[in-house]
Amino acid sequence: MRRFFYFQCMKRNLLISFLFFIVMIIVLQWRGSALVTPQSSKGIIDLEFAKTSERFHELQLFWNHEMVLQNIYLDFLFIAAYTWFLITACKAVNNGGSQIFSALALSAAAFGVLENFLMVLVWNERFDPSVLQIVFFIAVIKFFLIAIVLGFFILSLFGLFKKKSFL
Repeated sequence: MRRFFYFQCMKRNLLISFLFFIVMIIVLQWRGSALVTPQSSKGIIDLEFAKTSERFHELQLFWNHEMVLQNIYLDFLFIAAYTWFLITACKAVNNGGSQIFSALALSAAAFGVLENFLMVLVWNERFDPSVLQIVFFIAVIKFFLIAIVLGFFILSLFGLFKKKSFL
């Protein structure tokens, strides 16, 4: 009986976290659409991957300062949304690797927070734009960790990771 209630609670958490994740994607797409220009087809992601001062200054010319900051601040909520969803998804598959992959999701969140913090400092001219080289590598690591966790979840749904046989 206790297991049934745990399962129901897990399903509810997975659904709510997934909905929060989707809502944040929609909000970021809507609010970030002002950052999509002929010079920046990917919006704020172009700032995450702007490795040079020249690219940073090019983005500065075409973007509204406050809109960029608003998008970065909204991304902090998005980090919470995808982290909650990924951790809940890992727990939902309930196999031997879920704790490790939940930790990877938390690590991705930490990299995301650091990335956003550095972007705010660079955008507000507190740090030299050369710091964006660090932001680039942080973003690559973050996306790589997210891809690993999503891969684990998807493969687990197909039964490729069995309880007790993994780790």
